[in-house]
Amino acid sequence: MTFMPALAKFIDFQDPAECARVRAITREQITNHPNPDFNIRVIDSTEIFYSEFALDIVGRIVQAAEEGRNCVLILPVGPVPQYEIAAAIINRLRIDCKHLITFNMDEYADENGQTAPADWEGSFATAMRASFFGKIDPELRPKEENIHFPNSDNINDYSDMIAATGGADCCYGGIGWCGHIAFWESSLGHNYDSLYAERAALVRRRLVVGATEGGDYCSSRHSRG
Repeated sequence: MTFMPALAKFIDFQDPAECARVRAITREQITNHPNPDFNIRVIDSTEIFYSEFALDIVGRIVQAAEEGRNCVLILPVGPVPQYEIAAAIINRLRIDCKHLITFNMDEYADENGQTAPADWEGSFATAMRASFFGKIDPELRPKEENIHFPNSDNINDYSDMIAATGGADCCYGGIGWCGHIAFWESSLGHNYDSLYAERAALVRRRLVVGATEGGDYCSSRHSRG
């Protein structure tokens, strides 16, 4: 006997055959990609995953210092356990992060497009300071002016601010369980009838999350996966 409920209506992608094809992809197959520069690793252990994540962050910071340049990272909130591990390594090895420049990729905003205050307990800025920046010893932390969060004042210039640093060394991200990236659900593509309209909307709201009538957005500052 088989049991196959219909796909949830709130998920935008509604192709059962394609979903079945993807589910059938084996562990060996999922690491293969036609682009040779696109490397995929499967890590079974969450502890090892977060450790590897932290080591990648620290490794880039160290490499940039050795090369005498800034390290520019775009960071998510979710997942977050890697940050505490990275901070512990930085403190243990006494790694100076004065050359580290960070840009968080998103922040909560209200229905009027006003971002949450950086000191609001639910803000991503608060979560980042609690899980990462605040755990680094004060003498090793990045300069305060090098820690950036998108907000109502800088949103139209946020991409230019990143470009002005010479571009990001790495953009880390967390993919939502139903496929969203940095709060952008796949269903949002239907809201734009042209590429121009989509780009115009991104300029206005780039990386900032606003509440919507349909409640399309969801995230958690305490995400552990």
